Amino acid sequence: MAEQDQKRTIILEAALKRFKRYGLSKTTMEEIARDLEISKGSLYYYFSDKESIYIAVVERMITDCFSNMSAYVEEAPSVGDIIHRYLELKEKMLLEYHFLFGVNEWIKDVPSSLMRQTIELLQQVEISFLSATITKGINNGELCKDTNAALTAGLLVNVLFGLWVIWCKWQAAGFDPHDREALKCFMDREEQVLTIFFNGLKYRPGIN
Repeated sequence: MAEQDQKRTIILEAALKRFKRYGLSKTTMEEIARDLEISKGSLYYYFSDKESIYIAVVERMITDCFSNMSAYVEEAPSVGDIIHRYLELKEKMLLEYHFLFGVNEWIKDVPSSLMRQTIELLQQVEISFLSATITKGINNGELCKDTNAALTAGLLVNVLFGLWVIWCKWQAAGFDPHDREALKCFMDREEQVLTIFFNGLKYRPGIN
């Protein structure tokens, strides 16, 4: 079992390199097998198709990216510090993994079911992380004690995703995730939304 897990990990690392550079549509099982110097049949032994590799890669990448964030929630001095690091992580993810998330898919009227599944995976992790952040804020007296952490986190993630989709459509075909100035503009908007959102949740003596 340990050997199989190790081989799966090696396959996912090779696939990630392909997906980061070329995206899902321009990556084939043959290319992944060739990069690993194994037969395509050996690759199919571990994964039934390219899409199953893709989803496994996304799950692994999201888990890796947010593992440190989850640990930081426990030690962070304030909610503001957590959000600042969260924004840094999201900017890094967009720069390094934009092909993985199918950025240009969101310009289309109807994104593919696979892209929707990918975003749902990310949103689940974000909701869990933001719920923990809000809970910490409640426990340390920063945020209103009557706040429903899970419900509020889900709403916040929906708002942020809506902002992302609108931004992608505004940029249309000319949107380039490698353009750091354009990305900074988007991240500034996301920071403003988060600031407004968390200001509304702040604990105010005599009111909360």
